[in-house]
Amino acid sequence: MSAEYVAIPWEGGAGAQPPPLRAPRGLGVRGFGIYVGLDEGAADAAGVDVATLVGEVQRAITDIPGAATFASVVLAPETAPEPPLDVVRTALGEPSLRQAAARRVTRAEGVVVDLARHRVSVDGRPVTLSFREHALLTFLVEHQGEVHDRQRLLAALLGETDGEPIGERTIDVYLQRLRRRLDPYGDVVRTVRGRGYRLDPHPDVTVVRTGAQLAGG
Repeated sequence: MSAEYVAIPWEGGAGAQPPPLRAPRGLGVRGFGIYVGLDEGAADAAGVDVATLVGEVQRAITDIPGAATFASVVLAPETAPEPPLDVVRTALGEPSLRQAAARRVTRAEGVVVDLARHRVSVDGRPVTLSFREHALLTFLVEHQGEVHDRQRLLAALLGETDGEPIGERTIDVYLQRLRRRLDPYGDVVRTVRGRGYRLDPHPDVTVVRTGAQLAGG
């Protein structure tokens, strides 16, 4: 993207207070883009026709004098592992997504959890996890910031097997193993006394949700 054209990402949702726009000297706001992730099946279930929705949004915006719009509908395989919004942003080349992917490519330190390829590495070194250890880490990563008791973690492992019987108390064993596998970053999996376990967003943990390649150590 040219230095004269700058996109400022805003992750605000409905009702969120918009951040102040402080454009660099010589630049001014010329428009905005909204990327909408909406699975066709989910839209149909809600009684929403995507083509009609796109037209209605365009008409609402073009009621503003001088406003012009351009819309693209993104198609992708139904089996694509990425969430719909990531598919849209990737297909349309959204700048901040490319920049984040570039950072992931160059990063080798810390824990990298590649959800798309079912791989985990620590400081660039591949880590071998059992089915249950990987399922447990994936669950914690996909629910970062939430506290989970043993019963909920046990439910997350249903259907995953590595030949050992499992109960609520064995969850502690798997978490201990997982922490050892992630050494020296095992403390990213935190114990919340009397409540359960939690994985917080952490600068030493990189989560890859798309098919971006990662550099080795």
